[in-house]
Amino acid sequence: MRGLPICLVFSLVLFSIFSMQVIINGEEIFLEWHVNEDNNIKPVSVDQPVITINGEFPGPLLNATTNDNIHVNVFNDMELYPVLITWNGIQQRHNSWEDGVSGTNCAIQPNSNWTYEFQLKDQIGSFFYFPTLYLEKAAGAFGPIRINNRVKIQPPFAEPDGDFNLLIGDWYDDSFEVIGHKLAREGYNKTPNIMLMNGKGSYLDPKAKSNESFTVNQGKTYRLRISNVGSEWSFNFRIQNHSMLLVETEGSYTNQTTLNSLDVHVGQSYSVLVTADQDAADYYIVASAKMANSTQLKTLQVVGVLHYENSTKHADGPIPNGPDPFDVDFSINQARSIKWNLTTGAARPNPQGSFNVSNVTLSQTFVLQNSLNYKNGMINYAINNVSYDTPQTPLKLADYYLNGAGVYELDKFPTNHSLPENVYGTFVVSGEHKGWLEIVFKNELHEMDSWHLDGFGFFVVGYGLKNWTPKSRHKYNIHDPIVRSTVQVYPKGWTAVYVYLDNPGMWNLRSQKLKNWFLGQELYIRVYDSDPNPAKEHIPPKNLLYCGSVQAPPSAPPPSPKPVPGPPPAPAKSASIITTKTIWFRIIVAIFVILII
Repeated sequence: MRGLPICLVFSLVLFSIFSMQVIINGEEIFLEWHVNEDNNIKPVSVDQPVITINGEFPGPLLNATTNDNIHVNVFNDMELYPVLITWNGIQQRHNSWEDGVSGTNCAIQPNSNWTYEFQLKDQIGSFFYFPTLYLEKAAGAFGPIRINNRVKIQPPFAEPDGDFNLLIGDWYDDSFEVIGHKLAREGYNKTPNIMLMNGKGSYLDPKAKSNESFTVNQGKTYRLRISNVGSEWSFNFRIQNHSMLLVETEGSYTNQTTLNSLDVHVGQSYSVLVTADQDAADYYIVASAKMANSTQLKTLQVVGVLHYENSTKHADGPIPNGPDPFDVDFSINQARSIKWNLTTGAARPNPQGSFNVSNVTLSQTFVLQNSLNYKNGMINYAINNVSYDTPQTPLKLADYYLNGAGVYELDKFPTNHSLPENVYGTFVVSGEHKGWLEIVFKNELHEMDSWHLDGFGFFVVGYGLKNWTPKSRHKYNIHDPIVRSTVQVYPKGWTAVYVYLDNPGMWNLRSQKLKNWFLGQELYIRVYDSDPNPAKEHIPPKNLLYCGSVQAPPSAPPPSPKPVPGPPPAPAKSASIITTKTIWFRIIVAIFVILII
């Protein structure tokens, strides 16, 4: 900067400081969401309530950038049901108070509202939100989350010409009230029997009220963000005559791989790039259920349309073939091929691979096995034969105000073996702060399972069939395992992950399959840092809701009446409210003027 006027140098320095503050702290984004039931949408042509947000199904896009601060004021306009919203894959750094599950938050009661406030700290990518109480996810209230890169950190691909969200998932023809009532009492054996794409039916279903269609221009490239928002079924996704370039999953950039089809399991999200490189026409977009027989696939397949601008040719011909729905080898080999891009930056400019698991020392190992049980005439799902019993008091409140007393039992859960008999209980396990945890998920059932841990990412080091043993570690991928928030476990198989427990809080570990979760397949991990510094873990928010054994503290007494003011002073030349920013502005201007003089 030699030769520049000192005033200009000073101005550039000030601009850099203020710009850096915006980059670090992000923008403030304020949203107002109204949650309500709508009986007129009828996505499958039956009478059932659909839960909307601001009248939309699916709900509105939460579109933000790394480090933005989100304020979502959720109004529960439903008449009967409380609501909570969780932000699937958003890590809520040091802030499990905003996680939106029964173990962290009191419910937002009907005809009331509550504001979530959280930062999208050091994250990018594709996610979604959904409700967590009373099987409400089976009725809607889910929507996409898109976290864009900061300007200074470019993705490892050219900016696409368009960006589309595809929320695909199974759907029941019963209402969520009927399903929840039966599950909690006599049991409910039905599985979802319809597949929807962005809340719409299949292009090939004459009974569907509408179908999804995306318009593209020939020669252009588009980003498709695909999420499985369903309750039960994994699906295979493909587009007629088009290949897909896999680039991202749940906030991690992948090694770029060209695919003809992609398996997406419950709770997972992917980004693929698709180039409109075919003749101008319409083409099928297909999602069909995995592990479904030919009879089930008559309805468990949804078809949308990729429409080329100015096309006059409707989509036709046979539906593009995917892998056999029961071909586990195809699916597990594809899963193993999805690896972390070690050389690109993501939320931060340093390469993703600068933080890896190649030389970590494990502090803890959990071996967790799911099970389906019948006890006292009731069905439940369990982890190591323990079915979670939801208390009236959120665990996070009990932990902070009661040290857990009377609400949960700490470190009495069997983390490495199954109990001989099925039990109900409210257990919390300790995770060693800043330690590496290995979790082995074992699936003893003949169906897919899907696991998620709030607050963290899984380094997915291994998949396998049959039984896991310590010798299975020799087959782990510790060089470039993908990092994601939700991982599948194959029937009669296992999946191993590493987790770095650097995020203090009370965190929900659960099956993403809605019925399994509702009937007890969940656990909470308490990551505790004894340092009271709120930078390590946030204190309760000022608008905290209280319930159960933790009641709101008494309100402060009203302030004393102010004395009657005397006559006003003589008016000044100008009157204004002086804020801290105003003071600093005046100081900067004064210095600037002195430097010019």
